[in-house]
Amino acid sequence: MINLESRNRADATVKKVRKEIEGLLHDRFDVSEDFDLRENDNFFGLQGIFGPRELTYVSYMLEARYGIQFNKKEYDDPKFYSISGLSEIVAQMLSED
Repeated sequence: MINLESRNRADATVKKVRKEIEGLLHDRFDVSEDFDLRENDNFFGLQGIFGPRELTYVSYMLEARYGIQFNKKEYDDPKFYSISGLSEIVAQMLSED
């Protein structure tokens, strides 16, 4: 059973990582601040501005920022291709360290 404090910490980490990803999208990919990233959670649904090259760049930036290394398991996970899912994957990797 996961205690409440651990769950709260995990949720806070997911939110922090998501904000980091959203910041990258706004700063590096010219995604407008008023573009609703919550409704357009899937990276490839970001109105044609996001493709495999951009996702590779985001994953590289996250690896460098958090000192993690994505592998085949993460790349094959369907969650990897959405902002929410990628945030959860990174948070889980951080909790395993």
